[in-house]
This record gives sequence, structure tokens and C-alpha cells, in this order.
Amino acid sequence: MKKLIDEKGRLFGKISVIDLAIFILIIVIAIGAYMKFMVLDQTAFTTEERSVQYTLEIQNVRERWTRNNIRVGDTILSAGTPIGTVTNIFAEPFEVTVSGGGQVWTTIIPERYTVFVEVEGTATDTDGRILVSRTVPLGVGNSPQTFTTRYAVFNAAVREINVDE
Repeated sequence: MKKLIDEKGRLFGKISVIDLAIFILIIVIAIGAYMKFMVLDQTAFTTEERSVQYTLEIQNVRERWTRNNIRVGDTILSAGTPIGTVTNIFAEPFEVTVSGGGQVWTTIIPERYTVFVEVEGTATDTDGRILVSRTVPLGVGNSPQTFTTRYAVFNAAVREINVDE
């Protein structure tokens, strides 16, 4: 009975193990190339960037903090990526809904505000998914995200998005 690999490193004494490995590698690469270029649908497409305006809502803020830390013209960052420029800031009294004893009340918290920061940037819109600066997903009603400016770090939720056509 013959050995599986002989003393010269040949499989069944006929073909070198290294030659067999190289042959299998070439076959796998050829199959992969065929699948990529002939069988699979192309997923790469280009999308053009469009102007986008969106509003961030920051809740339970002291007005003094807002005036001193967020200004018109500031660049808004998300995870270090610039995602737009502040175009307007306004505030409304911060309201809280309280329930108890079968009743629901809405009350205004003194010296606290809900701040709205209007931002303008560029975005791509692909099948309803908006990516600001091509990398940061933006969606109305998502959980608050952390944003930064030159002087502030804050959590805000997106309340409104307008993409230019």
C-alpha cells in the first residue's frame, strides 16, 4: 500500500502538494471573478448630493447655555464628521406631561427650554435613506444622537428634514 504523501512531497507519488494548492487557489479565484462580474447584480451606483435643511431638538436646556454655546454659523459635528452649519436657533418653554390619579397635566418647567437648531448641509437620498456628508444617517423620530459644535456637546433628536429636489 502506498503512502498518501511520499518523501518528495507528492500526493500519491504523482502530484506535488504545493502544485495542487496553487491549482485549487487559481480555480477559487476564477470562480469568484466569474460570480462578481457575470452573475451578481451591480450594486454600485452614483447619487448626487443635494442641499438639506433639518431641525435638531434639544430638550430641558437652560437658555443661557444655548446663547453661549451654539451660534448661527457654527459647524455641527456627528462623531467628528461635519454634517452642516447652524442657520437659526430658537427656543420654546420646556413642557412636561405629568399623569396621576387618572388625570394628565402639561406643565411648563421654569427657566428650562426646548431649543430648536436649524441646520443646513449636503446629503444623499437613496430610497428614502438620507445620509448627511455621505456617512451620517439622518431620520426624523430617531433616538437622540450626540452632536458637537466648537463649544458644546449635546444630545438632540431630528424633528424635521427638507431635502431640495
